[in-house]
Amino acid sequence: MGIAIKITLVASVILIGYNLSQMLTSYEGICEKVKKFKALAVETDSRDDELKRSNIVLTGLLSVIFVSLTYLSGLALWAVAVVAAKMVITCYLSNMEINRILETNVVDEKFFKITKIDAFVNILIGAGIALILVA
Repeated sequence: MGIAIKITLVASVILIGYNLSQMLTSYEGICEKVKKFKALAVETDSRDDELKRSNIVLTGLLSVIFVSLTYLSGLALWAVAVVAAKMVITCYLSNMEINRILETNVVDEKFFKITKIDAFVNILIGAGIALILVA
């Protein structure tokens, strides 16, 4: 088993774990995290554009790394394209979420449900990639 496949397996498990955590967090828990996030942003004098930029860089970079790993692991190009498309959707939703939080200081319950669906699909993607790689 090549090194790229091993790293991709680890990245898939991390993707599954992170999204499982996101999916299992309650609405109240998310609202509490938003309050802490906003307090930290004020405490560190972080501007909204800086927060948005760091979110884009972080989610974008992690997504590019994961998609690159799937490619380097030898997955079919259509599978890599599906993963890439899904990561673009996740980045878009993450950007929408940070924008909404910064504008309204709350998490919209409808959008909260959308992020739960996104997390669930990311779990399926991570599990699917891991299963393909070990098969």
